[in-house]
Amino acid sequence: MAPQEIEKYFQYHNANIKLIKIGFDNIRNQIKRLYRSVDINGNYIFSLNDMDQLKAQQRQIEKSLFRILSGIQVSWAEESIKRLFYEKGLFTDAQRDYLIRIGSLDQKWYETLKIVFSIAYDLVPAGDEICASVNINRQKRNLGVELVAQYFGLRRMITEYLVPNFSIRNKVQHGEWVYAFKPKHSIEFSQDTTNKLDHENIITTTSRFTLVNALYQMIVDMGRFKSNAFAIDSMLTPFEYFYDDYIRKIKFEVTKIESPDLPAFIEEIIAREVRGKLHRASNQQAKHDI
Repeated sequence: MAPQEIEKYFQYHNANIKLIKIGFDNIRNQIKRLYRSVDINGNYIFSLNDMDQLKAQQRQIEKSLFRILSGIQVSWAEESIKRLFYEKGLFTDAQRDYLIRIGSLDQKWYETLKIVFSIAYDLVPAGDEICASVNINRQKRNLGVELVAQYFGLRRMITEYLVPNFSIRNKVQHGEWVYAFKPKHSIEFSQDTTNKLDHENIITTTSRFTLVNALYQMIVDMGRFKSNAFAIDSMLTPFEYFYDDYIRKIKFEVTKIESPDLPAFIEEIIAREVRGKLHRASNQQAKHDI
């Protein structure tokens, strides 16, 4: 593809991503507004007893919005990796075509990481642009144990914190919002998948959203600023130099995915709303006194 054509397709996918972000933010805002809702007596509904009928109804709305948000998050992950294929100067036409044609989303992420890592550290064999013959695990003597471990650390992040939600997106799309069933034909009920579905909420989905962005940027930095041409302090590339900073941010999001404290999240939203009302009332009183 000519550079102008690559840029055009990058912008196509970028436009998709912008609209997905608008949708994601709007659903998050709907959920937050739900947490700030009050009953006819002015009581915050999500502060009421769990047996309260109105709260139970609001919980059903909350769950439906969680499902929509989770589906949008995976759309973000898919469109992000598609946009990455058209990052300037990153892939050859053969590599891009190979990655585009991969069917499953998890394999798109794995193979993109592998090819970019191979590009960054001069592992792409002659006559094998898609790196089918490359075994990263055998590169410890060539690249060092630490660098290879960093590669597998990123791969593990994809496996543990992105891939699980890819399958959930399929369940959401097929209407399995309360009870999920085993693939491929959804004949048998799956408690494990249902539990995974129920684990997803505004906290976990937002953290997965942020995680996609962090991994995307790490992969781009790795491929674009390769070898010693862009080395910082004469030894480390930007990917290597900022690796620990990226990982700290990723681990922060991982903690929220593994142990999301939704009750505390809701309490804080309500507390901020109360503080805001008190502040506005105080300002109104001050104006009245003047």
